[in-house]
Amino acid sequence: MSKGIISKCCSLLMVLGLLAGCATIQTDVANGQSLKKYKQAYLEPLPKDEFNMYKAIFWELNDMGYKVVASPFKKPEDTDLSVSYTYEAGWDLARYLQAFQIRFVNAMTDQVVVTTSYRSVGIWRGARDGRLEDAFNSIRSQEGLPPTKQFMNSNQR
Repeated sequence: MSKGIISKCCSLLMVLGLLAGCATIQTDVANGQSLKKYKQAYLEPLPKDEFNMYKAIFWELNDMGYKVVASPFKKPEDTDLSVSYTYEAGWDLARYLQAFQIRFVNAMTDQVVVTTSYRSVGIWRGARDGRLEDAFNSIRSQEGLPPTKQFMNSNQR
């Protein structure tokens, strides 16, 4: 092989290696738990939600079959979830969703059922939608659900 071809192949492998190592998604399901038994969810809004995560998580919860309620449960049942989220913003020529965590907690027992975390440095996976899509699909695959349809027509993937 010529040096030019070898050099190009090495460069391509380095770039692919860097991209593959840029994102981390982790979905943890508590031992013996599943989201399948839950019927309702209360999504705790953040005072400031720069990336409109509330809207995306709300949509996803509805699509997964949960009735999303407007206020915290006064007398929670064992089929009620409290869902919360946090995020960190990054800067790469524009603001982007660098990291986030979504927690699903049994509203009656305060036991964590599922937690998913996403972290990526750089805007290579889009400012928001591609990152949320990856995290939602991670949750859905753990629960045996089909992939999300929320971002099918998104131009910010």
